[in-house]
Amino acid sequence: MAAAQTMTTTSRFNTLLLREWMQHHRGWLALMLAPPLILLLVVPFGTVEFGPGELGPLPAVGMMLAAMFGVPALVLGITAIALLFQTPGLARRDRQDRSIEFWLSLPTSHSASVAAPLLMHLVVVPLLALAIGAAFSYAIGFALLWKVFGSAQALALPWGTLLAVGLTGLLRGLLGVLLALFWLMPLLLATMAASAWLKRWGMPVLALVLALGHKLLATLYGITIVGDTLSALGRQAGLAMLHGKPPTPRGSAEAAIAWMAEAPRWFAADALDALHELAQPLALFALAASAACFALLVLRRSRSG
Repeated sequence: MAAAQTMTTTSRFNTLLLREWMQHHRGWLALMLAPPLILLLVVPFGTVEFGPGELGPLPAVGMMLAAMFGVPALVLGITAIALLFQTPGLARRDRQDRSIEFWLSLPTSHSASVAAPLLMHLVVVPLLALAIGAAFSYAIGFALLWKVFGSAQALALPWGTLLAVGLTGLLRGLLGVLLALFWLMPLLLATMAASAWLKRWGMPVLALVLALGHKLLATLYGITIVGDTLSALGRQAGLAMLHGKPPTPRGSAEAAIAWMAEAPRWFAADALDALHELAQPLALFALAASAACFALLVLRRSRSG
């Protein structure tokens, strides 16, 4: 009985996720596909110039690596900026377009109806953006190689090693996105909760409270915990994406190939370092603050009916 109820709850939640995807997928896909498609169209007609040594001992490999890591970062960055602008209004979106009536008519809990849009917008879409950017990076990189160096040199690259580097880099990036979201979730959910309760005044009031709180505590008591906490959350989000400084290939062509062979191991070690950052009191604060803001969103949704 309990297992059947769990399956029913999971099925309903998946339906909520599918509904969210079907409602917004065209805009998301357009946002994620436009940058790499534009790059693919520009490559045949553009001019690519690099100074001596800018791409390391293997210019063709250096160009391919630049595409493999640059294109996913570009797609993820553009998508993240768009989502950051949409996030504060996400809590009020259903009331504005009257779809709140749809949510309230479903046999699901208020927490599930709040969690589904959050999971899709803040987790699934960024991960998908990174994966799409990684997939297009090989086509863009190969097109650049073909244009600059010709087909023979492009086909002669160590593609097996490059694929291994790209795959481990993608896995590290996906983990980095999840960890960065964990550290930033208190801020994201706080903006949503403020917007849900105070509507258009939510963001200004939240910013004013944080700024005045930091200023008053720092001036009157010498306490900078507000500013320090916000800075620490932002710093941890950055470390989540890239904890250490990656080594750069220097010297001969053999050194560059050896660097690529060691790159997967470096990504794995960097991922472990990022995970180790969770073992600190700030992680407990991020978890508690996120839970509190989520509870405020659920409470606001429950009062909508």
